[in-house]
Amino acid sequence: MGQMTLLVTGSAGYVGQAVVLAAKTRGHDVRGLVRAQADLAVDDLVPHLNGVDAVIHCAASLRGDDATQARDTGLATQRLIAAMASRAKPPKLVLVSSMGVYAGNVRPGGLIDENSPLESTPDQRDAYTRAKLRQEAAAAASSGLPLCIARVGAVWGPGQMWNAHLGIPIGPLLIRLGTGPELPLAHVENVAVALVMAAESGTGVLNILDDDRPGPQRYIAALRRGGWPKLVLPLPWRLFDLLGLLPFPGKPGLLRRPVLRARMMPCRYSNARLHALGWKPVIGFSDGMAAATGTATGAATGAAR
Repeated sequence: MGQMTLLVTGSAGYVGQAVVLAAKTRGHDVRGLVRAQADLAVDDLVPHLNGVDAVIHCAASLRGDDATQARDTGLATQRLIAAMASRAKPPKLVLVSSMGVYAGNVRPGGLIDENSPLESTPDQRDAYTRAKLRQEAAAAASSGLPLCIARVGAVWGPGQMWNAHLGIPIGPLLIRLGTGPELPLAHVENVAVALVMAAESGTGVLNILDDDRPGPQRYIAALRRGGWPKLVLPLPWRLFDLLGLLPFPGKPGLLRRPVLRARMMPCRYSNARLHALGWKPVIGFSDGMAAATGTATGAATGAAR
């Protein structure tokens, strides 16, 4: 693949910064776009697309209610797609989505790959997942736009060690739910290279995941060496699954079965399509954790899936 001109939205974000660096390392001309330059939900985006071969769309809201997600993720993506489609030769869109869009109704221990069903009860999931499902639907409906949907796992790395598959953090305590075979981890450096390669030659849907995906026990043990959690209370995820059958209104997240199963049910994951692009991990779990555990004491403040 020759040199490309790539536009990276959300280029000041955790993933966006890594993508910019990876793209430059691979010899591409990179333009970053942040809200101070253009609000995707409001401003004219066409001028930012001049000469662009592909857009890696990292910008999205990680938190917030449905109204926030509808503006910062949904509307922003719709307007970006419209601007791209208006070009005589539309650039390629690499949409940064989430593994969270998959349904949690596979059997325990089952395999989740790009052919697995998407969540069919989005009203029972969180606002972020609903927004990602709508975002993917908008991209898939855009005719004539070259597209690759990248479903990224739980992003981790320096400064971002927590993920919602680990359990329930309460101060120094972590209530660990389940002992699954692997977590759907994606180190930020591995994600960045994968997204650039998706811009170069990816098509369709790609799961972006590390090769070395430890189970929660191994991951938490490594976290503890960095100072958190001080205490771990293991509980079976099936206990919460049974509690989710109780009919009472206003259930918190993990007592809604689709949420619980998407986050805590033990599953296996595939990144075979990513390898078909020629991707190889930049960093493995042990090296990544060794480089990042100095920041793990703030683990419980990170964003959930």
